Amino acid sequence: MKNLLSGKKEGFTLLEVIITLIIASIMGSMLITMTGGAVTRSTQPVIQTAEINTMNSVADSVARAYRELGSTSDLQTEIGNGTFNAAGITVTANLTGYGTGSSPSEGASNEFLKVTVTGSTGLSYDLIFGDIEI
Repeated sequence: MKNLLSGKKEGFTLLEVIITLIIASIMGSMLITMTGGAVTRSTQPVIQTAEINTMNSVADSVARAYRELGSTSDLQTEIGNGTFNAAGITVTANLTGYGTGSSPSEGASNEFLKVTVTGSTGLSYDLIFGDIEI
């Protein structure tokens, strides 16, 4: 556009517009690169907290079932049937002895049931159940 009084052109040239767009796109890509990982990682604590809550409720269910069933062998059978597995949560049970160094009370065995509750993000914890009377 030409200014009628001075004879000078007003506005931006095509080269100025192209350079401005290139600089803006470079800065935008840098911003996305720097913040993209932070936004993705910001959801991990929320996911882990939800998973811990689910794992706690599963562990409570296992403990409640042990009190109702009354023996580690019955609890191991229930866990083997997949009764306590939830979305993303796996429950496994291993019957293990505690050795010959100490003897259980009369009528009890020298074995305990180690129950492992594992979440999909790798979090896990163990519960120990035994038929030992004190």
